[in-house]
Amino acid sequence: MAKKHNQLVEFLADQGDSYTASSKIAEVLGVTDRTVRNYIKEINEKANQVTIVSSAEGYRLQAESLNLSSLGSDDFEETLLDFEIIQFLMEQKDYTTYDEIADKFFYSPQTIRSRIQKLTSDMEQLGVDASIDTKVFKGIKLIGTEIQQRVLLENLFTSISLKKEVYKDFVIKNFSSWADESVIEGILNLIEEINIKFDLNLEFLMYKKISVQLIIMVFRLSQGNGVSIDSDEEEAFQKFKEAEVAAEIYQGLRHFVNASKNESVFLTNYLMSLHLDLEENHSEKRDTETIDKIERILKRIEEVYKVPTHSEKKFRTNIMNHIYRIIYPVSHKLLIYNPFVKETKSEYFFSFSIASNIAMEIERDFKVEIQDSEIAYLAYHIQNIFESQTKKRIKTIILYNRNYERAKLLSSKIATYFNELEIVKVEKYSKEYIFDDAYLYIAIDLPVTLEHKRNIIMVQNGLQKGEIKKIRFLLESQNSIMDHATIHWIDEDSPFDAISTLLALNHREEFLEAVMKREEMSYTSIGNLVALPHPYFGIKEYKEEVMIGINKKMIDWGSETVQLIIIYLPSNDVERNEYIFTEFFQKTKNIRNVMELVKMSTKEEFIYCWNKI
Repeated sequence: MAKKHNQLVEFLADQGDSYTASSKIAEVLGVTDRTVRNYIKEINEKANQVTIVSSAEGYRLQAESLNLSSLGSDDFEETLLDFEIIQFLMEQKDYTTYDEIADKFFYSPQTIRSRIQKLTSDMEQLGVDASIDTKVFKGIKLIGTEIQQRVLLENLFTSISLKKEVYKDFVIKNFSSWADESVIEGILNLIEEINIKFDLNLEFLMYKKISVQLIIMVFRLSQGNGVSIDSDEEEAFQKFKEAEVAAEIYQGLRHFVNASKNESVFLTNYLMSLHLDLEENHSEKRDTETIDKIERILKRIEEVYKVPTHSEKKFRTNIMNHIYRIIYPVSHKLLIYNPFVKETKSEYFFSFSIASNIAMEIERDFKVEIQDSEIAYLAYHIQNIFESQTKKRIKTIILYNRNYERAKLLSSKIATYFNELEIVKVEKYSKEYIFDDAYLYIAIDLPVTLEHKRNIIMVQNGLQKGEIKKIRFLLESQNSIMDHATIHWIDEDSPFDAISTLLALNHREEFLEAVMKREEMSYTSIGNLVALPHPYFGIKEYKEEVMIGINKKMIDWGSETVQLIIIYLPSNDVERNEYIFTEFFQKTKNIRNVMELVKMSTKEEFIYCWNKI
């Protein structure tokens, strides 16, 4: 039915201001005139901001309806229905049948049952601690704390795509049973005032979230549904700037509702979860036990990853301040607002992996649950460390056979051409010479061939243009690990099966627990059909290894679908690992390239295709 509604609206939208006879609409939709009239009645009765007017000439859309975005979109109607179902369930004290919901929203019971199943899955993936309980012969009921129900409803409503110019009318129409138009207008005006007073620079989505959350709050309080929060927390929140903003909001809401201190603590937490653009105040006295725990976490992370999260004061202070603030909202299972999670996870994958380890430590020490949106914020801090550091150059030894002065001159020339090299020694080669894997060797005009060694580049004395190209090519091959990767064509149905199969094929089953532990923290799918499973660092001594799996079909991997699986066992060199993950991202950021890669049927074809990207 929803599809026919969309087709009808799309057809009338194409007709502009002209009226169209019901017989013509019936012909286009392949239904009877009577069905068309029923469709129009159902559309007009639904709170979807679409109105169809009639006359002796037929039917047309009202002019304002033509300005809505995504009117003909199935996603628009389905997301709106999800919101309406949860809104309806929040009003019910007892179980409700599928038939009652179907009658309420003019859908079949089968459609409602299907949406409920999808909603249940979405709620779990979103990280909201609420669920829909089903009982035979009784129906369904929304289960969860008041805070989680409010967060769920707000999230569903604000995920509906709307243009800013129609937002106010859309809110009024969809919350008409919960609040008078004057109340809604008063709340929207209040948000505008708060935005100006505190110079918040609210983007539209954040404006939507705050305004909808306040509308929900006012209605739920009027019905006697308040939040439950430990009263001991009240004093702890007074030191945050968000508490001042929350107090100002409650002052503005006093005409509509009386809010308890619990609600003030909730709103402070909620505002903190949005990461508002507020000046931070670090002069207040902080909880020393919390600070000590955070410092210990950052110290452990530095020991494992050799990234200065603790030893360098500015990095330690920035990350510590951030974690200290988010501990409070995540302790109430509020969703941390971050619209750039997917981009962060793919582009800064190595930083995201380190941040996931920080999140795991926070969960363990503070008994909270950290979602991907917050891990992404932690990843920004880690990425900032990487970008602030001077990249370590490759320590290089120049080996020569004869004529030290000539070799010294060539070493200066090599250093000029290749900034990434640090020439540390110029040494004479002999048969007894002992090579050190910690160095790269550029061997000039040696009487023997040593190119079978991976860390040696053989060049001639003249260092002509061709020799320079050779060094550049071999330097790049030094960084590439694809030649040493194993590639398998598999046919699995889940992330666990794909990972365990690839590890078994490479006789690396001992890494399964560590890799799956990383997946449980945050799925390693990065979009474009790619997943990059890897173990947490610091578990044992690693030796760099890449295992590639091309699955016969796409499989669900978190919120993504995946067909190309690249398992990476990292080295002990943090800069090397950062480079490798960056290469994986650069090579797979275009879906067309990935689709070509998964078509390859041999390792040679795969490597050739990879190197062309």
